[in-house]
Amino acid sequence: MPGGKTLDLVNLEQLTRAIELRAGLDPDEASGIAEMVLSYFGFEVQVIDNSLDPEDRRVFYMLHDMGILSSDWEETLIPSGRMWRIYYWQLNVNSIRRILSRKGNLQKEANVYDKLPTEAWEHEN
Repeated sequence: MPGGKTLDLVNLEQLTRAIELRAGLDPDEASGIAEMVLSYFGFEVQVIDNSLDPEDRRVFYMLHDMGILSSDWEETLIPSGRMWRIYYWQLNVNSIRRILSRKGNLQKEANVYDKLPTEAWEHEN
């Protein structure tokens, strides 16, 4: 893997919450997906695509479309003289943080209704 970087910026709870918010899944479902994703990454920021089973790859593409994962590739020359393309997946840590911080802001904005007086909720026919 290029770079050999280690993963230290996203934990299970954060990834679960980001998946829950972006996919609209319940916490148990989101947690299951987050556990599966992190099991591939271990302590790395990248995972090679050919290590994924086909069903998990579909989930990775779904998370890619949501901005939770990103992908990259590199080419290498193999002994036969052909170029070989190797695909990688990465956790999109900045996007995950944005998703989590936006949700906090949305909750703060939603609480503005709590400040309205009771009369504001009364309706006359």
